[in-house]
Amino acid sequence: MGRDTATHIGFYGLMNVGKSTLVNRLTGQQTVIVSAEAGTTTDPVRRSYELTDYGPVVLVDTAGVDDTQSELGQLRVERSLQTLTEVDVAVVLLYGMEPCTEEQRLLDTVQANEIPTVILPCRAAGLSAEEVWQRIRQAIPHPSQTLPPFFGDRTIAAGDVLLLVCPIDSAAPAGRLILPQVQALRAALDLHAVAVTVQPDELPQALTQWRPRLIITDSQVFREVTEVVKKRCPEVEVTSFSVLLADLKGDKTLYTEGLQAVDRLRAGDRVLIIENCSHQVTCDDIGRSKIPGWLQEYTGIESLEFVFVSGRDPLPAELHTTPGYFALAVQCGGCVATRRMVQARIRAAHRNGVPITNYGMLIRKMRVRP
Repeated sequence: MGRDTATHIGFYGLMNVGKSTLVNRLTGQQTVIVSAEAGTTTDPVRRSYELTDYGPVVLVDTAGVDDTQSELGQLRVERSLQTLTEVDVAVVLLYGMEPCTEEQRLLDTVQANEIPTVILPCRAAGLSAEEVWQRIRQAIPHPSQTLPPFFGDRTIAAGDVLLLVCPIDSAAPAGRLILPQVQALRAALDLHAVAVTVQPDELPQALTQWRPRLIITDSQVFREVTEVVKKRCPEVEVTSFSVLLADLKGDKTLYTEGLQAVDRLRAGDRVLIIENCSHQVTCDDIGRSKIPGWLQEYTGIESLEFVFVSGRDPLPAELHTTPGYFALAVQCGGCVATRRMVQARIRAAHRNGVPITNYGMLIRKMRVRP
């Protein structure tokens, strides 16, 4: 499934405590540069790795949390601590038998984020790579025990037909499918379901040949797909990849509550659009172009102001410091983010009184006629 659902393991501690050395030992490769010079690691380094009898993991090597003697060093520390929103387990290396002030502050921050923690001595001295892996395994359950089923609470039986509607436009990457489509196909294979993939123009033909158990569409053609299905097989449920991800990684209850704020938007209100991926913006961009346009059309308010956050960039400071600065936040499906990262952003919005919803649920509200 790639990095999106892989367990993320973060390595934290003071400068030169052996974080990068340990990552190299665990992977058996020169994954990251190591040096006797303090501060070698600057930005977080992520390395995908296949752990036997467990599955894919991502190792996140970070800068020392005591690199605070310069403005640049403070930025490194800030960037390192930001990774706590995405990791599933924190491996903390200590210089001595007891944590010093900076190490205790780090442990307190990890605990505040409710992250399972593995504490190791400097450079994991006296421990083999397998012993360290064993401690990490004990700290976190297998992903199959923590991630909800991809199709939610729907009963998908072997042989059921799942119809995937996947438009190809200027935003679709050449030569591959976007990640939610790949996830749906893999989930269908795991269930021994029959996955049929079409573009919107081929949907009518597909419905003459197949009677699907479920139709999953890209959110941008939700209206068009729903109208075709209502005419030909109204008993078949239509959902979107983004709505499925709302259950898988988000908070459906808070998303549903957040939808109510759409009808309360007023002229000049700010809407925060949260994208978890980084990509070149095109005229067909769902988050930067289509959702803003549809919101203006749905509300009749052209003066809405849109603020965008991409990738792992932090949420705007105004979200935390200025009550009422944002009238609504809209979170993408989060296909390339860990569940912890999506949940952290949802909690941040909710904690600061900002209604939050999800791309797919918002598009369904705006585009699908009752």
